[in-house]
Amino acid sequence: MAHIEASFFKSRFDDETFSAKMVEALTQAVGSVLGEDAANDTAVVLHGIEPSHWGYRGKLLG
Repeated sequence: MAHIEASFFKSRFDDETFSAKMVEALTQAVGSVLGEDAANDTAVVLHGIEPSHWGYRGKLLG
């Protein structure tokens, strides 16, 4: 079983189709490498993070 967790700025989730598209794309990526059986046994968790809680290169992004 593959388990994928991915974090994005919370505002990405304003697009109502984002979650479904991302889950599908990540699942397909697993399938392209490990095969269809692995894709059918893949779990995806998406996290929405406020920019003020996300640091990059030593600085907060929001």
